[in-house]
Amino acid sequence: MTGRSDWELPDVPTGQIIAGNYVRYLRDNLGLRNADVCGLAGLSHTSMSCTESGARPLSQEEAETLLAGPYQVPESGRRGFARFLSETAFAVRFREVLPLDKAVDHTTGWPDRLAALEHRATKACVYAPRLVPGFLRTPGYSARLIDQPDPTDLQIARPTTIGTHTTVVLEESVLMRILGAPPMFAEQMQYLIGAAAEQLITLRVLPLDSAVHGDFPEQLAEFVLPSGARVYAAESDHATYYSGLTEERRLGGFLARVTEAALPQDASLTRLRLARDKALGGNRLRLH
Repeated sequence: MTGRSDWELPDVPTGQIIAGNYVRYLRDNLGLRNADVCGLAGLSHTSMSCTESGARPLSQEEAETLLAGPYQVPESGRRGFARFLSETAFAVRFREVLPLDKAVDHTTGWPDRLAALEHRATKACVYAPRLVPGFLRTPGYSARLIDQPDPTDLQIARPTTIGTHTTVVLEESVLMRILGAPPMFAEQMQYLIGAAAEQLITLRVLPLDSAVHGDFPEQLAEFVLPSGARVYAAESDHATYYSGLTEERRLGGFLARVTEAALPQDASLTRLRLARDKALGGNRLRLH
């Protein structure tokens, strides 16, 4: 993956690993052995193994040969996977007009690459002004946010845990948006309550009438990496990464202010319990 080395992103593109897992899944699902298909793709046994593990990139030609041949994937699925391979090859795109401490990742699989960064963090703070952060979403909540199915049927999903204890600041508006059926939203609220109770996260709610609200309509996170470097990720329908002392003062300062202005965890959990109970009752009124 292209990118700044001090961000400590994986050396192997996450999309490359996903592609390998996908073709291995197809082979296993048909009950085929590595030896049954490697020759058809013009690969040695070793090369095929490396491809399936993600250590070796899968070319468009090899993918088309396998998917159209032994794996029997329809043309629409092959086109979707070809597009995935093409976009993965240029995962993080730098723009010449931007400083070196900013990069935009807007291609297929960007949530998975963001998750890889999350898991390397030793400390994190996430501010979510509109929606529950991806790594804390229940399957039902996530399903309501997905407008179109993945054409490759890869079902790429964010993990349910982050690599370190994390402070999560939810804007109160998140609790007032009953996304999907009320019982499903109540389940999401209960999941957040449980995550805080199990000390997986520190959960804070920023009241709507707080004097501190953001310049960031999308989700913003600060990740402290093992080297001590800080990376900031703004997330909407893509990810934008920032680093450097200027961004540490600007974005780190903003996250510190919203965290300080948010309610303590006990009071925040009370808000979540109210949101859960009112969702179960079909009530969308203000929580207090």
